[in-house]
Amino acid sequence: MLYFSVVGLAKGVLTTLVVTLGASLVAIALGLVVGLIRVSTRWPLRWAAITYIEFFRGTSLLVQLYLWFFVLPFFGIAMSPWTVAIFGIGMNVSGYGAEVVRAAIQAVDRGQYEASIALNFPRLTTIRRIVLPQAIRAMLPPWGNLLIELLKSTSLVFFITITEFTTASKLAADDTGNYLLFFGVALFGYYVIARVLITPFVRRLERRLSSGSARQAVA
Repeated sequence: MLYFSVVGLAKGVLTTLVVTLGASLVAIALGLVVGLIRVSTRWPLRWAAITYIEFFRGTSLLVQLYLWFFVLPFFGIAMSPWTVAIFGIGMNVSGYGAEVVRAAIQAVDRGQYEASIALNFPRLTTIRRIVLPQAIRAMLPPWGNLLIELLKSTSLVFFITITEFTTASKLAADDTGNYLLFFGVALFGYYVIARVLITPFVRRLERRLSSGSARQAVA
């Protein structure tokens, strides 16, 4: 009994890691794109981005997952639980991430924009070559926090039939009667994933970008 519980727990951990990785990639990609559109000078694009951000930030993630998984099939759009989990959580977090991107871009010294205008740089070139490299360094710490929150949000995919870490821990606890052990493992497991995988990765990126900018300054 204990053996099967441990195996189920390991599968749950793997599921959580896969969903976290997939949703993180979706969140980062969409967050960057929507955040850039959010600071666009074209108001239809800007308002479309604002609508996207407000929808995903202002409504429940669980209800969003229900909507994609249980409601869309009535309109002929059926997706697998894994697709809904990865894209549903990714889109939700991207709403918060887009605001991080917007804030980081707007925090760049206004003089950088004025200098690029004086040099007659196109706006896209200014964003890509001047603003983004500086803004990304400011984005990383809050993005690290968002990815940790994303990790913890994966426990909700149980409601769309995926057995992840938390659910696997409950099933193991039900099978063995040892709730303290398995919920303790789940509690500690999320902490370890955040501290061993996510936080060091973000800090490594910060150091790399900081050292890269330092080399450019010396050059």
